Amino acid sequence: MGFNLKNLHRISGISISVFIFLHLTNHLFALGGPALHISVMKLFRYIYRFPPVELFLFLCILVQIISGIILIFQRGFRQKPVYFKIQVFSGLYLSLFLVNHIKAVLTARYQWHVETDFFFASGVAVHYPEKLFFIPYYTLSVLSVFLHVACAHYVRRQQQISQQAVTADIRLFKKEAYMICLVGIIVTILIMISFTGLLYPL
Repeated sequence: MGFNLKNLHRISGISISVFIFLHLTNHLFALGGPALHISVMKLFRYIYRFPPVELFLFLCILVQIISGIILIFQRGFRQKPVYFKIQVFSGLYLSLFLVNHIKAVLTARYQWHVETDFFFASGVAVHYPEKLFFIPYYTLSVLSVFLHVACAHYVRRQQQISQQAVTADIRLFKKEAYMICLVGIIVTILIMISFTGLLYPL
């Protein structure tokens, strides 16, 4: 049960990561302005707004959340190393964020009939007092993605070495995890300065 659930969690996580990679790449194009961001968004939407793909992503998110919570209870928490706790906390935050984010997007799309483009996201990040909540909210969501991936990568690398029964320098795995975190910090800063009006007036 645990082994199968763990694999299911990893597969759903990889599937979601592909979407998140496209989504964050789209946001990085905001460095070139809202028009460029919207143009790239329309191109990417041919992929992830294709109904079967969208349904698959929703199912993956549901599986990821449920399996993640079950795995936390199965493994315990208190006696685990720091990287495991970071993985858990970042995963829990992402779960809450994804549920709220999907709810907001679907409400805007089907109830309010509002376009969920660059201005939908940036609007709450440039106006007071909304930005006092949404800037940390968005910032932590992007950082949590990279923290979760970095910890999962570190654990996976350790497991691969253990299964292969070979020796390896654990410092290399830590460097790889730190590099993922560093990329995450840079990406977060670039996205947030674009969506908060620091590069151009919004």
